[in-house]
Amino acid sequence: MKKILVPTDFSDPALYAFEVAASIARKSGAELHLYHVIEVPDYPEITDIIAYRALGSTNVLEEIEKKLARTAEHNQCSDIEVTYSVDFDTPYEKISRKAGDEQFDLVVIGSHGRQGIDRILVGSTAEKVIQHAPCLVLTVKEPVSYFSPSSIVLGSNFYGEIAHGFAALQEFAALYNATLHLLKVNTRSHFETSRYSRQLMESFAEEQKLSNYTINIYNDDSEEDGILHFARDMHADLICVPTHGRTGLSHLISGSIAESVSEHAYRPVLTYKIKPVKIEYGVIGPFRK
Repeated sequence: MKKILVPTDFSDPALYAFEVAASIARKSGAELHLYHVIEVPDYPEITDIIAYRALGSTNVLEEIEKKLARTAEHNQCSDIEVTYSVDFDTPYEKISRKAGDEQFDLVVIGSHGRQGIDRILVGSTAEKVIQHAPCLVLTVKEPVSYFSPSSIVLGSNFYGEIAHGFAALQEFAALYNATLHLLKVNTRSHFETSRYSRQLMESFAEEQKLSNYTINIYNDDSEEDGILHFARDMHADLICVPTHGRTGLSHLISGSIAESVSEHAYRPVLTYKIKPVKIEYGVIGPFRK
């Protein structure tokens, strides 16, 4: 891990995320980049956007840069490399684009955990970054006194597509010599026999050459509840969920387990992007190459 991006709006969750990111940077030797995006209103004319940027922009930028500088110069950053920048646009778009264009390995972002109708209509920057960013995304909602995850729950169906992007999670787990608790949640609507689920998980572990792991099958009302409840039962330090990064109509219809878990978990949640599987007509079940 070489580069960590930390978006900040200077809120408490953003501070919690920065503290976790600083800990990871110290452990891995990575560079840490603080990033603030000033949201530009949706004006109909480009001249209005230019005017908006110019109106009081000097004072605004100076104040933001002072805040970023104070954060970067904090005592806990004395032994890591910290840079910062400010930008204009829609925050999640700029954050996701910067993460991809500048090849960041990890985005660490604070989550305010919007609930109910506000989440459906507005969503959150963290949730949209999970959808769009190409790299690992770590969301943090609560303060973490000491970030050193030795126990990581990986909730998935363990079909073949989740292998894409899994190497990044392996590297992260190896950094902390963490145990991966492979978790398959059975629900009434998505049921598999324990024998079949175990076979899938054992095959996945063998293909990925895992050595420090456990296999777990858990029954609950939903996948999200099962992941959250199992992690609480295990006293896990971190939850990981792969995501297809669905957007648009597909996201409204099926939602995303990864985003739902990240919004409701009090533990940090790590997500990584996988490619959607192309299912041929009449084919259901796991896809494996």
